[in-house]
Amino acid sequence: MPKKTVFLMGEKVILSPLDPKIDLPGYESWINNQDTTRYMAAGKYPLTQKGIREYIQHFKGSKDLLLGIFTKEKDQHIGNIALRTIDDRNRNADIGLMIGEPASRGRGLGSEALQLIVEHAFFSLNLHRVMAGIVEKNVASTRLFEKLGFKQEGKLREHFYTDGRYEDFLMYGLLRAEYPSQKRD
Repeated sequence: MPKKTVFLMGEKVILSPLDPKIDLPGYESWINNQDTTRYMAAGKYPLTQKGIREYIQHFKGSKDLLLGIFTKEKDQHIGNIALRTIDDRNRNADIGLMIGEPASRGRGLGSEALQLIVEHAFFSLNLHRVMAGIVEKNVASTRLFEKLGFKQEGKLREHFYTDGRYEDFLMYGLLRAEYPSQKRD
């Protein structure tokens, strides 16, 4: 059984609040790794453990969620997922996801974490819509979100600068009525 506080649990991962005393070293190495953050707004400037603690603290003082993704098997922190800008009136929120541990990518762990946070958004928070922005060249992320039923809703042309070029930024959204798993309704 996992040693972390379990907020949401899947077959292979648990989503848990981050503990700044324990979870910072991995997070600091990922957020400062240019390969990991190539398609993220974060990582353009070095971030210290103090800066990460402040970022985590921001979430603790709001209704937005920042959760660590941990493997059930080894209780290893492999990434983070966030449900941000939760809008109570319009019933929507934005999702951010990072699998920081390179060896954990492509193993379905991010997919399971995304499914858990989407189900929490729809069935626990009663949100109507969730969305995500993805750099068009980030093929792994576009596939991940499309696999769960997200639809491309728009494109911001040459919106994101990376690798010496401006890249298009895709806006994805998913309505609760479109979510493939209606078993919990």
